[in-house]
Amino acid sequence: MALFLIGTFACLCLSFTSLVRPAEESASKFPLRISPNGRHITDNNGVPFLMVADVAWQMLRRLSYTDAVQYMDIRKSQSFNTLLVQLLPMLPTQRNYHKAAPFINNDIGKPNKAYFDYFEKIIAAAKERNLVVGIVVSRKSWNAVFDAHDEAAWKEYGVYVGKAFAKHSNIIWIVSEEEYQSAAQFGAISEGIRSVSDGQILASLNTCSPTNINESSPNHSNLKFIIPDSTVTPSEYAALANWQKNSAEAALRPFLIANSEFPREMTDQSVMIRNQAYQSILSSAAGFCHMSTIKNFNPTWKVNIGKDGAEYIHELVKILKGIPWEYMQPDKPDLLIDSLDKSEIGIVSLSNKRLSMLYLPTSRPVRLDLNQLQGDVFGAVWYSPRTGRRWDGGKFTNKEEAIVQPPDSQPGWDWILLIGSKQ
Repeated sequence: MALFLIGTFACLCLSFTSLVRPAEESASKFPLRISPNGRHITDNNGVPFLMVADVAWQMLRRLSYTDAVQYMDIRKSQSFNTLLVQLLPMLPTQRNYHKAAPFINNDIGKPNKAYFDYFEKIIAAAKERNLVVGIVVSRKSWNAVFDAHDEAAWKEYGVYVGKAFAKHSNIIWIVSEEEYQSAAQFGAISEGIRSVSDGQILASLNTCSPTNINESSPNHSNLKFIIPDSTVTPSEYAALANWQKNSAEAALRPFLIANSEFPREMTDQSVMIRNQAYQSILSSAAGFCHMSTIKNFNPTWKVNIGKDGAEYIHELVKILKGIPWEYMQPDKPDLLIDSLDKSEIGIVSLSNKRLSMLYLPTSRPVRLDLNQLQGDVFGAVWYSPRTGRRWDGGKFTNKEEAIVQPPDSQPGWDWILLIGSKQ
């Protein structure tokens, strides 16, 4: 019955080219959960939650409460639903916006309530806007401070931050994995948080794809964020996404991959960010993690926030929410005939092969073998990730080699193609 409904839904989408699902509730219900199949995130009612996260590392240090609220309002208007914030300053010598330090004399056993109270105020404002806050509770630059203490102190720190924020249902916890700190620290901090957090998601943070963690490991997290900490070339990013897609670990927990940082001389990063966002989604990620220079909240952030690649996130969210994305999985390139297309075009499909979504990084005609899909008559829809505009892509049968051509031949433009059964 489920497959029949999915196929019927695909048919309706392609027949009317509207790509619009029934209206969802205005807000996801917190706390978030991991789906029963372990592949994506849901709200507390089991409704799939497409996580669209923005990296806001230095919010506590750089922003007043008024500016923090303005930032959240802008990101919400751009279709973001999650913010990732570093709980501790970049360096142990630094303070938050109100000049408060997180600990008295940098002793993690002596937390400064005023510091954590300011963050709680921001979390409450985020909840009013139905935004999730991912709290990154540990970072590499603080290792020397944490290393001066024992496991009991690390666990007590986890207990403290858990009690300080766990009453807010719109949060998830993020702990750095072994590349940043010892397994013992990861385990102790995580254990402390879990002991008081009432089942909230606990995620791990990596800057590259780590060695697989056994599901029975005490350090196993519910969700994984991969956030590159240096410039990554397009081919390296594609390899990272492909590695994660094919990793056995992908079956153990959902993951999100942030776009890479780009060279400073690259003045227009929007196209690359958009390209990597779709690569991430097509690698079976549970959403997308957006990272730009906004994360440091430099003086120009209010100018740049409207042109840092986030202007395209709304279109990405719109198309994904218009299809049953939670049922779609990375597919083999058998639908594509030409070898270059097989290497460059990403595909996700329903398991019943009645609907596929293709991402074309450049504008060019593509040959399709429709015998790889289920059905006799197929409809196609073109979608522009840049503008949100849609075009009818025509009707085809599985008895012919279909040649599809984007509506505009601008060579640098990327495209989304939806093709599926009309029956």
